[in-house]
Amino acid sequence: MRISFIAVALVVTTLFGHANAFAQQAPQRATGSSLRELFEWANVAASRGDHANAIAGYRKLIEAGVHDPDVYFNLGTSFAQSGDYPRAILNYERALLLRPNETKASENLRDAEKALEEQRAELEGEATIQRSSSISDAAYGNVPEDALAYALLLANLVFFLALAAVSTGRRKHRSIYALLLGAGAVLLIAALGLATKAGLLRDGPRVVTLEDRVVLREGPDPRAQLRGEARGGDRGELVGRDGDFVKLRLVSGLEGWTTASGVGLIDLDHDRH
Repeated sequence: MRISFIAVALVVTTLFGHANAFAQQAPQRATGSSLRELFEWANVAASRGDHANAIAGYRKLIEAGVHDPDVYFNLGTSFAQSGDYPRAILNYERALLLRPNETKASENLRDAEKALEEQRAELEGEATIQRSSSISDAAYGNVPEDALAYALLLANLVFFLALAAVSTGRRKHRSIYALLLGAGAVLLIAALGLATKAGLLRDGPRVVTLEDRVVLREGPDPRAQLRGEARGGDRGELVGRDGDFVKLRLVSGLEGWTTASGVGLIDLDHDRH
């Protein structure tokens, strides 16, 4: 579903001469149209530089239950082109969650992070974004879940065949023990990778802070004592929720409560912002 310039050209040609009416009326028409038409309309808006309508269209698709990596990729690109880098980072992360080996999404994510750092550095001096500090996330981030599952099954089969050979005493050659140890190591690595992908090693879903300054407090109350702040594009985990407030644990280790509206959840099995 990545933006197709041929499709865009056809649609633009069809609508040539009615650009103003299209810009004013398309959002209302798109609401009742098919999801494909809504996606194409959002792509047309994006190609024309109408980032507000493009973002609105992609968001409507997501609200309708379309969780496709190309939709998130295009939404991230629209945010990046409009200068909203934290939300661009969030949606590139979501695209990579659905398609881990997407080179373009990875490149655009790095570009958005770099642009945000440069933008902040111009105003405040040197600035960096808090990215994930998890060794397991870094190690398995670009490894497809299917590959880990196949490795787990194969290693499991080899491990138990080698174990059976050793236990029956039929073969006690050193190569069998080496095979047993190797299969066991692959089994452990693949299991750890799947656990990481499933979020079992995290205390909560991954988040990206969306506002320039996200104030963190001691409790879920705007009058609670200030603990610190996060900056737009910082990563962390959501470890608590109380009404309209969420508790974050940043990769730096800082914890605190803030309003849910300033945070976007990367993991797709939770509420989206």
